[in-house]
Parts: sequence; structure tokens; C-alpha cells
Amino acid sequence: MRQLTIPRPVPAPAPAAPTEPAALDEALRSERLRCARDVHDIVLQDLTAVLLQLRAASGSTDPAQLAACLATATLAAQQGLASARDFVRRLRTSPVALERPASLAAALRATLQALPLAAGMRLRLQLDDAATLAPGACEQVAMIVREAVGNAAKHARASVIVCRLRVRAGRAQVQVRDDGDGFDLHMPRAGFGIGGMHERAALAGASLQVDSAPGRGTTIFLSLPLEPGE
Repeated sequence: MRQLTIPRPVPAPAPAAPTEPAALDEALRSERLRCARDVHDIVLQDLTAVLLQLRAASGSTDPAQLAACLATATLAAQQGLASARDFVRRLRTSPVALERPASLAAALRATLQALPLAAGMRLRLQLDDAATLAPGACEQVAMIVREAVGNAAKHARASVIVCRLRVRAGRAQVQVRDDGDGFDLHMPRAGFGIGGMHERAALAGASLQVDSAPGRGTTIFLSLPLEPGE
């Protein structure tokens, strides 16, 4: 008698996990917004500063004012170039590196030391190396501080800019203070760039305070929790 072997049915492969187009769309939207913020902060503001100074220079007959306008335009162009290079570097950063907690002090040093300053302008750094943040928050805070220092250098005619970072009660506290012209927070366009700072602070989970008045300089204060476990 012949035996008939009936092969066991081969189990059907498990269905592939369904894609989530909504999640993908949200991720792409977030990335577009991040790039838009960076292009605004890194390119548009510096180009605007260059254009304003060149326009002022073209309408000036005072040699001293002409020289000052050209010096400020040159500084803004140098800052824009340095910031664009930093932007490209961050785009090339390994995704693995972005998963590790980051030293805020190191990020601030790298960001600010690459930022050109006018002749005679002093930048003082007082940084607590114990402040460690999630990498995304660290990047946002560094960009806020860069914006604050850049504004003081380009627009406020500051001679001294002080950046402090300290750790208090499980929080990183950052203060940027300058002795420049200051501005009226309630005047139209007075807060050029302040809206972007608030947006970045929200992304980092930080609170942001801006204090300024004509003739009193500007102080920007940030506070946010440290990376858990630090």
C-alpha cells in the first residue's frame, strides 16, 4: 500500500506593518518648519542686516558714518557665512550622535566661538559644564543664544556681551546680557527675531524672558529642565 504524504500548508507571511502616512506627513512637516526656522535665523536676518547697512552707507556723505555702516555690513556678512557653515555641519551630523545627551556648555562654546564680533567687542562666557540636555533641546537653546548674541553685535552697538549658564534645582539657566542700545519691546518690529526665539524655546521645553528698554541694553533669560538622570 502506498503512503500519501500531504504536505503541511506553509503559513502565509505576516502582513507588513501598515504605513502611517499621517505620522510621516507630520514628521516631514516638522522637518520643513525646522529648516524654515534655521534659514530665517541663519540667512535672512544676516542678509537683511547687510542690505540695511549698505543702503545707509549709500545715502551717507559722512566718512565716519560710511565707515561704520560698511564695518557693520561686513560683520553681518561674516556672521551669516559662519552660521551657514554651522547649519551645514549640523545637517551632516550622524543620527546616532543626535540620540546622545549633549553638553549645553560645549554647544554654546562651539556656536559662539565661531561667531565673528566687531573690533573692540568683548564676549564673556561663564558656563557650567554640568548642564546636560536632550540633543534637540540643546540645539534649540544654542540657536537662541546665537540669535541673541548676533543681534547685540549687529544692531545694538554693544561693547560687552555676557553669556552665563548655570545649574539650579535640576534646571539649566541661561542668561545673555549686553550693554547695547536696547529697544522698546512694544514698538512695531522692535522684537525682530524674538518670535523665533519663543518658538525655539517652546520646542526645547524652556521658558523665555526678554527684558529691554532704550538705553538699558537687553537681557534674555532661559530656563529648562536638565536631561533626566543628570
